[in-house]
Amino acid sequence: MAFPIRSSSPTASRRRLRELLAAPNVVALPGPYDAASAILLTQLGFEGLWGGGKVASASSIGVGDLGLMTMTEQLRFCTSIVEATGSVVVADADDGYGGVLQVARTVQAFERAGVAAIVIEDQAAPKHCAFYEDFPLALIDKEGMVAKLKSALDVRLDDTTMIWARSDALAAGKGVAETLERIGAYAAAGADAIFVPCGKLEDLAAYAKAWDGAVPLVMSGAAFPSVTLEQAKAMGFAAKLDPAVATLAALKAVEEVMLEYRRTGSLVDAGPRCKTVKEFEDLIGTDSGAELEQRYQRAGRPGSAASSAT
Repeated sequence: MAFPIRSSSPTASRRRLRELLAAPNVVALPGPYDAASAILLTQLGFEGLWGGGKVASASSIGVGDLGLMTMTEQLRFCTSIVEATGSVVVADADDGYGGVLQVARTVQAFERAGVAAIVIEDQAAPKHCAFYEDFPLALIDKEGMVAKLKSALDVRLDDTTMIWARSDALAAGKGVAETLERIGAYAAAGADAIFVPCGKLEDLAAYAKAWDGAVPLVMSGAAFPSVTLEQAKAMGFAAKLDPAVATLAALKAVEEVMLEYRRTGSLVDAGPRCKTVKEFEDLIGTDSGAELEQRYQRAGRPGSAASSAT
């Protein structure tokens, strides 16, 4: 059934994510910037979506990834993606928004929203994007992160919900050895997947090659746009996040069309670069919604099969 009725259960999405990570091919997880772009990505055949903090922050409050988004704001962003698509959504939950108690609340709130996985990182507050060089990047100690992960795993309401551990050790300049030590501890604590953001391809390849754990590895393509899914697979990754590509593509298209409008005062040439209004309405299910409403209105009228049965 079409939106606004979700067509899949959260547990089914969570099981599907586990299947995707266990499959031979690398699963691509692009990041939508809103509900409509999430629907489009799903229709294009992507089986999972990344609810990333950077794009959520830009889309929701118009600022960089500087730890300014609250838990409820990020939850609202991820919820909109889940509700619009019923798809596999991996939610960026930053550092869990505090200590072990805050992590517990965060996990259950995101679970209720229907996400398939929740990602918690080992950055110390105040946190920010790992690649913002003008801001100092500090980590909590390994034991503190293990405590957060154990809290997250213990309080989850559905055992199929995945808890992913993210370590920013490479981005913080800690090196491959400490990265491996940290993610080994996180995997031993029960993390369902490991994600390590990295800005250097040699470091990315080195830690993945040295990893001998059974827990699947996830990479981000943010710093490596030319790395293909096949190359990611060869390095040992099970999933590849592409956090901002959809946002960057959309902003570029908007800029080109609207600059021309400013220059010429006309939108006559914009058509070939834009979806039609009909395509837009089809994307967001307007006709399906009207059909659904009419079906139930007919069912409630006197003399209908449904009303007669009661």
